[in-house]
Amino acid sequence: MTITSPDHAIDLARRALAREDLGRLDYLRALREAVQQGLPQRDIARALHITQSAISQALTKAESRGVQAIPEGFSGASPYEIAERYAAGDIDRGEMIRQLSAWPYVKAPDNTEQLAMEWKAVLPPNPPGTFEEVGEAFDKGLIDGDAYDIILDAAEDAPDVP
Repeated sequence: MTITSPDHAIDLARRALAREDLGRLDYLRALREAVQQGLPQRDIARALHITQSAISQALTKAESRGVQAIPEGFSGASPYEIAERYAAGDIDRGEMIRQLSAWPYVKAPDNTEQLAMEWKAVLPPNPPGTFEEVGEAFDKGLIDGDAYDIILDAAEDAPDVP
């Protein structure tokens, strides 16, 4: 691997980090799918050369983390995951923009700012699937500003504005 600049090094690190996160999600989904297909945990463990306990713990983690299935027509189960797939190199920029422009965004709660001002407290995060995930992906460098603007314009034109 040839690193030609500090920016290139950061891009490589960002891509590797996205791959690491996505690898864990893919692993958990694959285990859950194997169990749903009727394969006993001990057979999965034997095939993967790990303990049945490790399989059980991973499935519990998938449940507690709320690992969702990927909807048809998308490459991720959330806007942020789609941006990670792009950052990892799994999908190209055009496909990322298409998917994030078509995502059925959940509307964020209306009273968030009012509650923050009243209580001056840290509020819980928005529910999964809000447009805020696209903003987070932009803030973390997973998508560029032009892509963000295109996706925002498409979301604003959608029936339910994020």
